Amino acid sequence: MNPDLASLPRLELAKLPTPLEPVRRLSHALGGLDLWFKRDDLTGFGLGGNKVRSLEYLAADAIGQESDMLVTGGSPESNHVRTTMAVAAYLGLKGVAVLPSTQPAETQGNFLLDKLLNAKLVFTGDPDRKYLDKHISHEVERLRSLGGKPYMIKRGGVSPLGCAGYVAAAVEICSQLKELNIDPDILLCATGCGVTQAGLLVGFKWMELNCKVYGITVSRTRNECIAYIEQLTKETAEILGLDLTITSDDILVIDEYIGDGYSIPSPEGIESIRLVARTEGIFLDPIYTGKAIAGLTDLVKKGNISSDKTVIFLHTGGSPSIFSYASAITASNDSANSLFIKLPGVK
Repeated sequence: MNPDLASLPRLELAKLPTPLEPVRRLSHALGGLDLWFKRDDLTGFGLGGNKVRSLEYLAADAIGQESDMLVTGGSPESNHVRTTMAVAAYLGLKGVAVLPSTQPAETQGNFLLDKLLNAKLVFTGDPDRKYLDKHISHEVERLRSLGGKPYMIKRGGVSPLGCAGYVAAAVEICSQLKELNIDPDILLCATGCGVTQAGLLVGFKWMELNCKVYGITVSRTRNECIAYIEQLTKETAEILGLDLTITSDDILVIDEYIGDGYSIPSPEGIESIRLVARTEGIFLDPIYTGKAIAGLTDLVKKGNISSDKTVIFLHTGGSPSIFSYASAITASNDSANSLFIKLPGVK
């Protein structure tokens, strides 16, 4: 491993390496695409997901600064908030979550888990998520004025240290590819704040892996994502001492599958959740991975990704949020209700 990456303080929270495995029945359903899932839904800690990798570095930095609180923010269904609150509980720190708007009408999914973890929940009264980092910063200042030692983590873990988790993941993936003798054309993931995609881009560039990284954005526009990710790659390469450059041309983001907006399930996303559950026994979520697989399915149908390609889908977790969207999942047109896909040669 790169000496500078290895020298960064890190807490071992995730169960690594996560599996890289073929999804044969889903591949068959998508027309024979050579599709593999990188199972970061199985990172283990705090019900898993991609944010565990980032928090290994962020929480280690917090401990190094002798912080007594982890303060972050996100929506009530934020996987990042849930995982951060779990890390705080594990380390014996106070977990503080700054959430937009007001208390949700229903306590379910990740929000239920935040409460179970005894997180202090601070509601901004402002439904606009774009000002959330300012609200987090104000809460950090308030806690400091009271004598606390809060460690601020921007929503989504946006920072070079947060990206370092996925630089390390890229190294892990490259090792698995060599072991399995796989030469992927594309890695596809859901993109929100850009941390995961930025880390992968830096890691693959450093490892000289010629694999395109596609991000299916679930909130911001394509241009906004590219700007965020480009800046994150520069800052991440800098803290790791890597002499590499990633330009906007290297950052592939598709913004056609957001639907009606962030955290609003799309019919195609719900259909994808059903498809993956009923072909592979794997659970996606309505906010991120469901929309990402909907994007992959559509790209294959349109011929933008041909069936002779080898594709890795990074499953970033998020299954707790399924329970908060039960009505949307059950109300949608259940065209996959009788779905049964039989693999050739399998009785």
